[in-house]
Amino acid sequence: MDPLFEKAEIARALSQFKRAQAVYQGLLRKKGLDSGQKVEAYLGLADVERIQGLFPPSLAHYQRAARLFKGLHGKTCWDARVGWALAARACGRPREALAVLQKALAAYQKERDLQGQAFTHWALGGTWRIAGYMRRGLRELLAALRMFKSQKGSEGIAYTCCALGGIYRMLGRYADSGKYYREANRRMRQRRDTFGIAYSYCGLGNVERMAGRFHQALPFYRKAEKLYGAIGDQVSYAYTLWSLGTTYKMLGSYARAQGAFGKADRLFRKTGDTRGRIYSLLGFAEVEFLKGRRAKGAGWWKKAKAIADKSGFTWEKLHVEALRNGRVQPLAPSYQMAGSRFHPASLPVNWP
Repeated sequence: MDPLFEKAEIARALSQFKRAQAVYQGLLRKKGLDSGQKVEAYLGLADVERIQGLFPPSLAHYQRAARLFKGLHGKTCWDARVGWALAARACGRPREALAVLQKALAAYQKERDLQGQAFTHWALGGTWRIAGYMRRGLRELLAALRMFKSQKGSEGIAYTCCALGGIYRMLGRYADSGKYYREANRRMRQRRDTFGIAYSYCGLGNVERMAGRFHQALPFYRKAEKLYGAIGDQVSYAYTLWSLGTTYKMLGSYARAQGAFGKADRLFRKTGDTRGRIYSLLGFAEVEFLKGRRAKGAGWWKKAKAIADKSGFTWEKLHVEALRNGRVQPLAPSYQMAGSRFHPASLPVNWP
């Protein structure tokens, strides 16, 4: 194996994703790589591009890896297909992602590939969450956690705990959310996983925010922001900025809220994250409604609705409807049908 592969994996383990990307690209420019090595290099490149929010090239490189693998072995490369699904869901295509992931899970089960099954359960959990089916997502994530624990996969356990923290927050089960984010943070710090530590700090900030402890949430977001800045992350950092904006909004600091929403929106647009854009646009709208500028708020709300209507994001569509006409609509039964105890009651809304 070319020593550059090890160099790329070390950079990736240290959350140096741009560095890893450059090494993988260098590998693919080298002469003498066999088809199997090219598959591995394309998979590695696609993974670090996805983590950085470079979704179009990531999708293309997963497809390239899948084609090479099929030409070499005559069968589907499910690792490439699962990675492709993760990038596709981030681009606003959760239903396509679900179809691919369900096929991948069946294939891994047939092959008795426990690691592939655990990872796909984790991927399905997050994708069902993004599609708005929280209870299905929870079942998949709990299955992933059981499988990772049986394999003693520390990385898988840590990231599944983060995902469980997020989905329990959506379900309105904030004590459970805190339990899993704290466990994730402990494991990430133990592993010295910079990206994972930042991810869990943002989650812990959200735990404080949902408990109404807004000032206590801010230091966690600042820690996450600093770490994301150090590794050059744009995807997760954008959601941290949105959480920061929501916290400022709840504190009545509307100028700061708009500033944070603006930074988040620029990153969502840059990465093509349509789901994130719905959140930032709703943030702009709500701040204007709170200021009494109904016409301006309605303009932002219409932009959010236009994106939501074209998407497969059921949960975000509920949020849009809840903010219709600048007043919080009584949609508690709709949130309950989605499996959540959360429902907005009045402005300002502390969205989960």
